Amino acid sequence: MKLKIILFLLIILSSQIYTRDTTVVIDLNYDRAEENIKFSSNENGKYILRINKKSLEGQFAEGYDASIEIIDMDRNDNLCEIIVKGYGSSDYMECFFYQFVNGEIVQCGYLPGNFGVNTTGNKILEENIWMGFYSIDFRHKFDSKNKTLSYIMEDVYDINVPAEVTKSFNILNAKYDNSNAVKTLQPKTKISLIKVDITPKCLNDETDYKYDDNCDWFLIKTEDGFTGWCRLKDFRDNVDGLIWAG
Repeated sequence: MKLKIILFLLIILSSQIYTRDTTVVIDLNYDRAEENIKFSSNENGKYILRINKKSLEGQFAEGYDASIEIIDMDRNDNLCEIIVKGYGSSDYMECFFYQFVNGEIVQCGYLPGNFGVNTTGNKILEENIWMGFYSIDFRHKFDSKNKTLSYIMEDVYDINVPAEVTKSFNILNAKYDNSNAVKTLQPKTKISLIKVDITPKCLNDETDYKYDDNCDWFLIKTEDGFTGWCRLKDFRDNVDGLIWAG
């Protein structure tokens, strides 16, 4: 019965979001004693988080609005996390993570900008990131002991982006430029971008790989079932339907 109650609480906690200038009464560390949480912020991006008699002041890089969310990234550490979220002009969220440990407010992570986060309590936090014309979920490993979030590097991410060819180009058998061509795609061919490798970095480009998309490899699938790889720079001007934003 106790396990069922805890699982029920985890489900409830994962969906609790509170707006600015709010007061929440909730048990943050499963000791059957509820904490009194007060959160306030202003249009200049300053915020104050109060838990019982402790308080902490912070500053968003840009925060015309703000909220807090209660989650549990590690179901085995008997601690919930409070995410303090600041919303900027691009609708990205800046996220500060806190725990209440032995009567103190302790920061346990920071993410500079995303469209949302999600966790199932397995020490993994997923962060939804907009990549220009598609979104992917970055994963972070949560270390409750050291109070850190560490980015988990992955080579390939699943996506699903439809498009139509406007000018012919080749899709390749493998992710290197001298690979054999699987097929030459002709105009009016309907395609789907189904995977992306964001690790490549263009030569003579000083931009960090996470934001340098020109040499990223995309796995493209045609409507008749052919699949092959192509760098973004080799097809971005040869297709229609990519919705660029941000």
